[in-house]
Amino acid sequence: MSFPRAPLTRRGYSEEAVHDALRRCAATVTALMEENDRLRTDMQRQRDWVRANNIGDGSGPTGVPPVDAVLQQARAQQSAEQTVTAAREQARNMVRAARAQAEAILQQRWEHASQAADGDQEETERLISYLRQVAQSLTVTADQYATKRTQMLSPPASTTTSHGA
Repeated sequence: MSFPRAPLTRRGYSEEAVHDALRRCAATVTALMEENDRLRTDMQRQRDWVRANNIGDGSGPTGVPPVDAVLQQARAQQSAEQTVTAAREQARNMVRAARAQAEAILQQRWEHASQAADGDQEETERLISYLRQVAQSLTVTADQYATKRTQMLSPPASTTTSHGA
């Protein structure tokens, strides 16, 4: 804490500020003592409840469970761990079965696709051969048309030479 200096006519600190600080400290100490008393009362009430409900074997500090309770809790924990382990194993088995089923379905689809692809490949090769024949035929026809058109547009070679002589 810091206190203001007393007026110039007096030495030391302001008495009023010091008295205010002391009043606050006293109020805080009183509040802490009351809280401490309340907590002690609550703790004693809880100890009485623990003794009344026969929790603890009386040899150790209150709140220590009896041996039977510890054994029962250990059995419950073991049972819970076994249940969780069994559930995890069942989940693993289900995942394995699902993966195997998925693999079987994919294999079946792959085989079906391979068989279909063989038939499709033969059909594709037949269509490619047909399209090549059509393309060759069109090329020949286009060449013939180009030749005829060139002949029709250009004058005969003999006529050109006879006009030049």
